[in-house]
Amino acid sequence: MDLVKPDIGLLFWMTTCFILLLILMRKFAWGPILKALDEREQGIQLALDQAEAAKKQIAEATEKVTEILQKGRAEKEELIKATQADLAEYKQEQQTKINAQIESKLDAAKQEILQQKRAALGELTQKVGELSVEIAEKILEKELENHTQSNSIIENSLKGLEIK
Repeated sequence: MDLVKPDIGLLFWMTTCFILLLILMRKFAWGPILKALDEREQGIQLALDQAEAAKKQIAEATEKVTEILQKGRAEKEELIKATQADLAEYKQEQQTKINAQIESKLDAAKQEILQQKRAALGELTQKVGELSVEIAEKILEKELENHTQSNSIIENSLKGLEIK
């Protein structure tokens, strides 16, 4: 039971060792441990600050990207509208040109038809005239075979010329 009841000498040496241990620990262990804890705390705080800054930068970049995308969409829509308007105008111009070409070709065809019609009528009249002369020649030849008739026709023609 001596261990359960410590005497004064044992208490003195235990207290002295404990105080000496505390002094040594404070000088050699707690200083570096506290220093390491402070450095780690500063490193963590620095990392948190950098993470917060990066988060802000990401948020700003996201806003800028969203803004750029909206501007891009608006520009795209404007370009599409302008292109559609230009296309409609181009189609209208081409349709007008095509209509003008068709109209001019139709007019040229009508003029060609009229010209050919006039030429055909002229040729027809010439042929009719030639046929009429041929028929008249044949009739006259038959009638002039009779000299008496031919003389009387000639005399009548001469009298008609003198009278006028």
